Amino acid sequence: MLGYPSRKTRGQAEGGFTMIEVLVAVLVLAIGLLGVASVQLLSMQQTSNANLRSQVTLHIQDMAEQLRANGGNALGATAMAEWKSRLQRELGANADVTVSVASEQATIKISWREKDSFEANKYKDHELELKAGL
Repeated sequence: MLGYPSRKTRGQAEGGFTMIEVLVAVLVLAIGLLGVASVQLLSMQQTSNANLRSQVTLHIQDMAEQLRANGGNALGATAMAEWKSRLQRELGANADVTVSVASEQATIKISWREKDSFEANKYKDHELELKAGL
């Protein structure tokens, strides 16, 4: 009678993966996913910083236009306080603005703080200066 060989025969190697092989594969996959997650986090942080820089650019251009509309005269204390309040609300508590008007030129300087994971204290101060003709 011809029979089929049994599943377990002596001396025949079994197929499939061992538990150690599976654990090593899961470990390699986990390390790869952690790398992807850290890159995603850094990307989101840089996107947020780019958004802050865009807002600063819009604010500084808006302020230059307001100075031009004011006839080249410096803004009053109330207007400057409103600008500083708006900047701190939109750019963070460390945001500040200085404006100086001399003859036909205004110098507007906005400073703010961004998150930077490469810095020791995790933050970096930035400053943008615009010299606008009036």
